[in-house]
Amino acid sequence: MAELKNKKSERVAAPALDEAEVAAYLKAHPDYLSRHPELLEDIELKHAAGSAVSLIERQVDILRAKNQRLEDRLERLLDAARDNEKRSDNVHKLARTLIRAPSLAGVVAGLRQCMREDFGVDEVFVGLSPTFYKRHDIEGLTSVEPEGKIGKAFENFFRTRLVECGPIGEAKARLLFPKAEPLPQSAAIVPLEKEKNLGMLALGSHDPERFQPRQGKLFLELTAELLSAAVRARV
Repeated sequence: MAELKNKKSERVAAPALDEAEVAAYLKAHPDYLSRHPELLEDIELKHAAGSAVSLIERQVDILRAKNQRLEDRLERLLDAARDNEKRSDNVHKLARTLIRAPSLAGVVAGLRQCMREDFGVDEVFVGLSPTFYKRHDIEGLTSVEPEGKIGKAFENFFRTRLVECGPIGEAKARLLFPKAEPLPQSAAIVPLEKEKNLGMLALGSHDPERFQPRQGKLFLELTAELLSAAVRARV
């Protein structure tokens, strides 16, 4: 009789639940505490300072922290939107400057001014293939011979015709920006008319982090296209 009673007791006894099962149940029934609000005041959680707080207080803290993260993310998105809008306006200004330039010298001067004032670029170099440009009297504009110093120093660039961004060594910096003081620490080298080999555009910055190997290339390529069109119209 006692054995039968024990078996019956085993059948009606609630099975023991581990923490994972409890957590899974609450996750599957998110309205559980809404149906049992009295538990919100009874359940205690350890605060970071060591004191105990009710579950509802902890939920308020969690929601407040989550809200702050969302606000921070929204602020970053707004900052990015403002930056993109400003950059778009500056690109339009650059396009107008290049289109309205009265001469090839005006194109280079306008490009240098916009790069410095609107984009924070410290140094600008424009090199053209001798097929299209043979003069040497425009500041900032150079005829780049394949066997010349610049042609040999940037041989890999002229071979691949790919945008290059990153730190620039002293020797190369002096070739491109001989009058710069101090010399740029990072640079972007961009082809002009990649397929037709019109030349190269080099932008230099005193900030070693300004141009990075993995940065976006869209702005650089757009600038090169605008410059190429302006040069083509005047050579």
